[in-house]
Amino acid sequence: MTLSEKIKNHYGSKRGLLRYIRFEFMRMLGAYRALKKIDFTKVTRLVFVCHGNICRSPLAEAVARKHNLPSISFGLDTRGNDPADPRAVAWASSHGYELTQHKTMRVDQYQPQVGDLLIGMEPKHIWALEHRFAQAPVQITLAGLWLPLPIAYLHDPYNANEQYFDRCERSVVMAVLQLNERLKD
Repeated sequence: MTLSEKIKNHYGSKRGLLRYIRFEFMRMLGAYRALKKIDFTKVTRLVFVCHGNICRSPLAEAVARKHNLPSISFGLDTRGNDPADPRAVAWASSHGYELTQHKTMRVDQYQPQVGDLLIGMEPKHIWALEHRFAQAPVQITLAGLWLPLPIAYLHDPYNANEQYFDRCERSVVMAVLQLNERLKD
């Protein structure tokens, strides 16, 4: 296996690797420490956010719902009312989750509620959420920070190969399961 193939399998792309390095360095310096300070006693709904609301965030929503957690998802840059990516639907189905009925939701369709925990997949999602919902009664975090081995950046698997797509979706599931455990505490 070539170095390029290893990068694509593990990080999605060369750009994914560079972003991973950048954001991991920032995480290690403590840049995202505040995003782990969640008051779980106040969380009543999980709101998953990604770019297009077709791969990562809809899967996270489906996992949360399977565990009876109130949840929704939306995309920061989506037309709205589109189905989930066919690979995400197939992946979810093969792992016991339901995405066939998913329709994308735009950020402007989201109505913040007291108790919402907004969960972005990448630091750029956090920046957008903090700017847009600065006055809303919500908390904000990064999905990857809740993994057993925390990371700051979950590269969008949309244009990635099957190995990375699987890796990313497994990370999304694990992050949701870890959040579920925190909500039970």
